[in-house]
Amino acid sequence: MSRIAIVFPPIRVSRDFIDYPYFADLGALQAAAVLRASGFEVDLVDALAMEGATLASHDDDPGYVQLGAPLDKVLARVSDESDAVLVAYTPFHRPPSRDDLLGKLLAGLAAHRPDRPLVLADLYQSGQHVVDVPSSEILAAYPEVSALIRYEAEGVLARVFSDLVRQGRPKEPFALVPEEPPRLDDLPLPAWDLVDLPAYFAFHEATIRGLGRPHWAFPIDGRSAPILTSRGCPYRCVHCSSNPTARKDGELVRPKTQRRYGPAYLDRLLGDLAARGVRRVHLLDELVNVNERHFDVVLDLLEKHDLRFEIPNGVRADYVLPRHVEAMKGRMTTLSVSAESGVQRVVDEVVDKQLDLGAIKEAAKRAHEVSLPMLVHFMIGLPGETKRDINGTLAFALDLFEETGAFPSVQFATPLPGTRLGAEAKKKGRALPVVNDWGPRFQQTPTIETDAFTAEDLRRFKWTFDQRIGASQGPKKVIMNVTYKCNNRCTFCATGTRTQFDGDVDRQRELLVKYRKLGVTLLDFDGGEPTLNPNLVRLVQFARRIGYERVNVTTNARMSSYEEFAKKLVHSGVTSILTSIHGPDAQTHAQNVGVAEAFDQTIAGVKNFVRLAPPGVELGANITITKSNHKKLHDVAALVFDLGLRWFNIQFLTPFGRATSSVCPDTSVAAKETMRVIDDFRDRMKIQVINLPFCFMPGYEEFLLGDMLKLERHMLFVNNEEVNLFEYLRERRVKKPVCATCPHEVFCGGFYELEDVPEPTWLIQPEDLVRPIAADVPRPFARH
Repeated sequence: MSRIAIVFPPIRVSRDFIDYPYFADLGALQAAAVLRASGFEVDLVDALAMEGATLASHDDDPGYVQLGAPLDKVLARVSDESDAVLVAYTPFHRPPSRDDLLGKLLAGLAAHRPDRPLVLADLYQSGQHVVDVPSSEILAAYPEVSALIRYEAEGVLARVFSDLVRQGRPKEPFALVPEEPPRLDDLPLPAWDLVDLPAYFAFHEATIRGLGRPHWAFPIDGRSAPILTSRGCPYRCVHCSSNPTARKDGELVRPKTQRRYGPAYLDRLLGDLAARGVRRVHLLDELVNVNERHFDVVLDLLEKHDLRFEIPNGVRADYVLPRHVEAMKGRMTTLSVSAESGVQRVVDEVVDKQLDLGAIKEAAKRAHEVSLPMLVHFMIGLPGETKRDINGTLAFALDLFEETGAFPSVQFATPLPGTRLGAEAKKKGRALPVVNDWGPRFQQTPTIETDAFTAEDLRRFKWTFDQRIGASQGPKKVIMNVTYKCNNRCTFCATGTRTQFDGDVDRQRELLVKYRKLGVTLLDFDGGEPTLNPNLVRLVQFARRIGYERVNVTTNARMSSYEEFAKKLVHSGVTSILTSIHGPDAQTHAQNVGVAEAFDQTIAGVKNFVRLAPPGVELGANITITKSNHKKLHDVAALVFDLGLRWFNIQFLTPFGRATSSVCPDTSVAAKETMRVIDDFRDRMKIQVINLPFCFMPGYEEFLLGDMLKLERHMLFVNNEEVNLFEYLRERRVKKPVCATCPHEVFCGGFYELEDVPEPTWLIQPEDLVRPIAADVPRPFARH
C-alpha cells in the first residue's frame, strides 16, 4: 500500500487578515479522507493541530504573525517512509509570489528526499478569497514541486498519486485543472479522526490570546471546527472570487452554480463532529442560505446535534426569514449580511448583486427584535461609483447602525486577480499596483483609483466613517451648566442671554445620579462661570462618590486667583481644569470678556492651579476665536505653554447667545492660524479644534476629533432641560452643495451661520429650577 503524507504548513498572515486562516486546513482533511478511501495509507501533518501550535509574532515584520507549529517540527513529522507528499496551498500563501515559509518547507522536503514527488494543491472547496493567477507563475515560484493541482481536486487525487508513486518524480513539473468537480455526497467525511483535536482547540485559544482582539464576531474558542454544507455561489457579484473555474481573465465564461451536500451526509458530518467533542461549527459556505429548503435542513440538524454555529461569510439578507432568525437566536454570535453599497444604483449596475436594499433593513430589524447582533458589509471605491455614491453608502450604513444597532464593516473594494472587479478596474480605472499580499488591502490600503476618486479620497472617506462609528461607541459624557451667573461678559457667550440663576442643587444631584446609572463616567461642570455657584465643590465631591471617574471644571479662573479657593477646587476631586484665556495680553482678553481686570486674575488663577494641583489633575486652556484675537492665536498658545499647561482647546464660534457675525473672524484665515499653532506646538501640547468643519483644515483632521465626540455628550441646562449636544448644535448648521462629495460629510455637521444680532433673551423662571427630572434621555444617547 502506497503511503502519502499530507501536510498543512504553518502560515504567515497579516494581523489584519481577512477570511479564516485558523480553519484553512479543512481542504487538507478532506484530501486525506479521499486518498485513504482510495486505498492509500495516509499521514496527516497539520501544523494547526500539533503540540506547540500557536500564534507567534513575526520577527521581521510586527504587522505579521505566524500561525501553527514551528517549521522544524512540521518537517520532522513528515515520515521518511512516505512515497509522495501533498502540501496544501492556500490564499494565505499570497500567490503567485514565493512565500518564504512555504518555500522553506518545500526546500526542506526536497533536500531530504530529492526523489520523492512533491505535489502542491490549493484544495479549494469554498468560502475563501481566491487569488486566481496562472499556474505557470505558481510553478515558477516553487521549483521544488513536481505537480500543481488546482481548485476542487478530490476527483483526481487518487489517479495523480497512483501515477506519481508508480512513475516517480516527473522530469518537468505539470499543472492540472480537473475537468469536473466531485459529486459531494460521494465524498468521505473529512478525516477528523487524524486530527489532534485537543491541540487544535488549544491552537485556537492561543490565536485569540495572541491577536488580542477585544471582540470576535465569530468566536473560535469553545471547541470550534469548520464545515461546508455547499460549494460555490450562483450569484455574479463583480468582486466575488468564488467559482474560479467559471471565469477566464476575470470574465464569466459559464454560469456560476452552487452544489450542496445532502441531508444524510450533513447528518453524519455533524454527528461525527459532535461525537468528537466539537461544540461550535463555522459554516464556511460562500452562501449557505441561497436555497431555502437546504438552509432549513442545516438549521434543523444543528439543533438536533446541539451545536452552536457561526456563518462568517454571511447570508443573503433577502433569504433571511423570521423562522431562520428564531433558529439563530441564542445559537449564533453574529448574523452577517452583505449590502456592498447603500445606493441601489450601485448595487444593481456596478456590483450586479441583484439585491433590494430594503431586504438589508428588514433583516436588521428582525435581528434587532430578537437581540441578535448583526454585521453588515459594505465596500467603497468601485469603478463606476462616485463620491456622492460613497457618501450615500456611508449614510445608509450609519442610519442602519443607529436605528437597529447593525454594525457596519466598511472595506475598500479590492480587485483580486481573476475576478470581474479586477478586469473592470483595469478597464475603467488606473493601472493597478503590483501586490504581494492582497489580504490587508481590504482594510488598510485602497487599490482602485478612477477619474471620480483617488486612493487618498478613499482613505479619508473610510477614516471619517471609522471615527464616526467609534465616537458613537466611545465614553459618554455629561456637561452640566451649574449656573448662568458670570463675572465676565464675553462677546460670544453661548449662555449670555439667559437669566442668571444658579441651578437647584437637589435637582442637579438627581441628574448626576440618573446619568451615572446609565453608565456615564465623564462629567464636565460648566456655566456661566461654575465657580460662582457655592455648591460647585460639593457637587464635584458628590459626583466622585457616586462613581464618575473623570470630572472637569471649565472656568475663567478669576475666583481661583484667591489661593484658598484654588486649593479647595484642585483638591475637590476634579481630574482636570480647563481655563478660558481669550488673549495673550490684558487688552485683547478684555476686548473679548468685557472686564478690564479679568486677565490678571485669570493668569493668577492658572498659576495657583499649576502650583497647588496634586498629581493626576490635568490642566489646560481654552480660547474662543474672534475677530480681535484670531491673529494673536500663536501668542496665546505660547502663553499657555509658558504657564505650564499642556492642553489647549481652540474653539470656533457657535451661533448661540451673544455670538454674532460681528465678532466672527474670517474662518479660513483663523483656520490657517490654527494650523500654524498646531505645526509649532503639536509635539509639546495636546491640541483640539472645536466647532470647525473638516474642510477648513485638510491634513489636520485628527485635531478636530474632539469636536466629533459631542455625539455622546449630553448638556444639562440650569433649568434641568437635557439635550444631546451633537443634535443641539447640528440644528444650527447647514449643509452646502460641496458637502455632498466631501469625504467627511458623514461626520461633519456642516457650516455654522451666525446672525447679525444676538439670540433673544432666554427667560428662566424660579419654578423652572425645581421641575421634575425627565425619565427618558434625548437621542442619540438612547440608541446605544
